[in-house]
Formats: sequence, structure tokens, C-alpha cells
Amino acid sequence: MAEVRLRALILREVDFGDFDRYLTVLTEYGRKSEILYKNARRGKKQNPAARQFCYSELILSERGGKYALRDADLVHSFFSLAEDIERYALACYLAEVAGAVTGPDEDSPAVSRLLLHALYALEGKKRDPALVKAAFEWRVLAESGYAPDLADCGVCGQPIMQPPVCFSVRAGTAADEKCAARIGGYERLADGALRAILHVLSAEPQKAYAFALSGPAREQFCRMAEAYVQYHLGRGFDSLVFYRSLQTKGEKP
Repeated sequence: MAEVRLRALILREVDFGDFDRYLTVLTEYGRKSEILYKNARRGKKQNPAARQFCYSELILSERGGKYALRDADLVHSFFSLAEDIERYALACYLAEVAGAVTGPDEDSPAVSRLLLHALYALEGKKRDPALVKAAFEWRVLAESGYAPDLADCGVCGQPIMQPPVCFSVRAGTAADEKCAARIGGYERLADGALRAILHVLSAEPQKAYAFALSGPAREQFCRMAEAYVQYHLGRGFDSLVFYRSLQTKGEKP
């Protein structure tokens, strides 16, 4: 039985049997793994570093490609997110998306860094949660092979030299105004939304959330990001449904 040491963010925990628990983690290298935490719910000495939204140093036993937790030392916890149910629900959604685009056989370190910095941004409460969500959605899809092409017209193939730029969520491509009108299915991007998308796609992960946006450009940037994830991953997310239900409850009549 081999010993493995790694840093990982715990995305999810699921109780198993009478005392055990399975942890879904995203390693610092961007691999998703399932870890058995035996006796996680037995006795009073439960390890607080082995809970959801802890970024921890894990010591594992590995046998036949399966992992069991021996010990965990906390690097940073995002427990404070649980103090705000909307931010916690949003963090769960971001973790679910990260889990959907990663797996056990391929490294995706950018996804791991993007998720960590998104959680730091939510924890710090200095960034608009809706913009953090949308920025993560745009960039994590780009890192997963679904990068939108905003430089060239997806219809005629020519570079788009000046605004307006139109965009198709389904095609994942931009089009100039003339081609967009001829083909259909493209939406004209507000200048602010276009600048925000370009920033998010090109910035270092720790700077991807460092921007502000308001008005119709903010609405478009956020709406299209969510649609882009759902269309290109071909699925919905239970955590997103829960997050949206909390927003609906919080709306004033």
C-alpha cells in the first residue's frame, strides 16, 4: 500500500455506511479524485481539515488506484461561505462545474486555480458574486476546450476589425454585424460585455475576477456565460437550481 501526499480542495462529501464518508477532491494539479474517509463520523475526533471547501494537505493510502484518507492538515478553509447561504450555494455550483470538466486521468491546473480564486473572491465579499460566477463560467469553459472565438467572423472567416461584435452561444463564435444579420442566431455584444469577456479569457487566474460591470452589459455578460456552460457541457446543475431558488426568494414583491 503506497502513501500519497497532495494538496487538494474538497468539493463534496457524501456519507457512506454507518461511519464512513466519500470525499470528492480537486487536486492542485486539477485532477478530480474520490477518497474514502473511514470512520469520518465516529467519535469526537473528526478532522476539520477533511470537510467541504477545505484546501488541505492530504495524506492518502493508495491501493489499486483507490485512495483512503490517513490524515489532513488545513491550508485554508472557506467555512465562512456557509454564513451566507447564497454565497455558499454559488460556491457549490462552481465546485459542481469544476467537477464536470475535470477527471482522474488528466491534469487541469488552471481549473483548480480558477476555482480557488473564485472562492477567495466570494469569501472576501469585495466582488460582485454574479460577476465572479460568470467570469468563472467563461474561463473554465475556455480552459476545457470550449474557448469562444471573438477575433474572427465565424461566418466569413475574416478578422473582425471593429465593433460591433456579435456572438452565438451555440456556435461559440463571433460574427461581424453584416454576417450576423444574414445568418441569424447571433446577438450583438455590448462593448462592456465584450471587454469583460476578453479580460476574463486572457487574465492570469488570480486576476480574472478583478473587474466591474454594470447595467445591460452586466446582464448580458452573466446571462450568456450561464447559457454557454449549459449548452456546451450539455447538462444542467442541481446546485444552480438551488442557487436560483434562493435568489427568487430574496426578490422583493
